[in-house]
Amino acid sequence: MMKDSYQTLLNYSFRLLGRKAYTESEIERRLTRRGLKVKLAALHSAVIKVIARLKELKYLDDDKILENYFEYKLPAKPQGQFAFLHEMRRRGISIDVAKEAWSKRNIDEDELAQVLVNSRKTKFAGLSSLLRKKKIAGLLASRGFSPNTVWRLLDRQ
Repeated sequence: MMKDSYQTLLNYSFRLLGRKAYTESEIERRLTRRGLKVKLAALHSAVIKVIARLKELKYLDDDKILENYFEYKLPAKPQGQFAFLHEMRRRGISIDVAKEAWSKRNIDEDELAQVLVNSRKTKFAGLSSLLRKKKIAGLLASRGFSPNTVWRLLDRQ
């Protein structure tokens, strides 16, 4: 019966990972939820074995997820450190690891914020100065930029 639980969860994890990259914590949650749903025996030990196998096959790598975030997602959708830390915490990566990864990259939040504002320049073009600044502040705050970054950018507008 244990073999069936393991194989069922392993197959399910392959289907999940075929669509997108998951952190170890996300996979653990999904496998546990799936195992409870289909009432698998020896669920906890099967989940542990599946995660170990996925790591062995290099299908689970939280460091790679962080690397991909900085390489692909951050340039495409600029966010501040607060939003980044929130997303990593939601995905099960520890705050300390996420903060360390952010600081290693020497990311300039002001530059990211400016890129975001420049991408929306035409949207804000016809607005009064006060309304434009209000919209920019709201956009930056919603994307997790620090209040200091928002104020510095608004001073330059």
